[in-house]
Amino acid sequence: MPSSLRRRLLPFLLVTACATGDGMASKLQDASRDYNRYLRWGDQDRAAAFLPSGSQQAFIEQREALADRLSLVEYEVTRMTLDKQHGTAVSRVELSWHTDRDLVVRKTTLEQTWQWFEGRWILVDERRVGGTPLAGFVEPGAPHPYLPGIETFRRTHGIKTGEEDAKKHRRAARPPRQHAG
Repeated sequence: MPSSLRRRLLPFLLVTACATGDGMASKLQDASRDYNRYLRWGDQDRAAAFLPSGSQQAFIEQREALADRLSLVEYEVTRMTLDKQHGTAVSRVELSWHTDRDLVVRKTTLEQTWQWFEGRWILVDERRVGGTPLAGFVEPGAPHPYLPGIETFRRTHGIKTGEEDAKKHRRAARPPRQHAG
């Protein structure tokens, strides 16, 4: 098998190996592929459907402002990790792009953080982690202008974290307190 084909199949094989009958893994593959494909082809409305509802309008406005200056040439999902227990996932995506002023194709690596919510994957954070800085993609450590991040999304939507679940379980397992009286 050629190394380029093996490299393209690797993220999907890793996710598929962890899959069970609940469909989370295949839905992650679909969500990541579809979001990045819509982004690449400039279909802001369809790409926005993968974001929290409160983030969609700001996303569309930002992408439309960049549309005349930035051309996304290609994308490749290079890695996916899935934490089924917490309903979270991270995908690594390499974008090839150029501006209308400079036709030199550059590459930027993004890390996309996903949350499983109400039977589908929601993109809750997206940052540049390598390659050339790219307008419209947040740098590591900087606040995101419209995506909430995993912790805020989970807190806002009442999604328990593993630590919260563990504390609840430990409290439930404690023997009842005896009151003097």
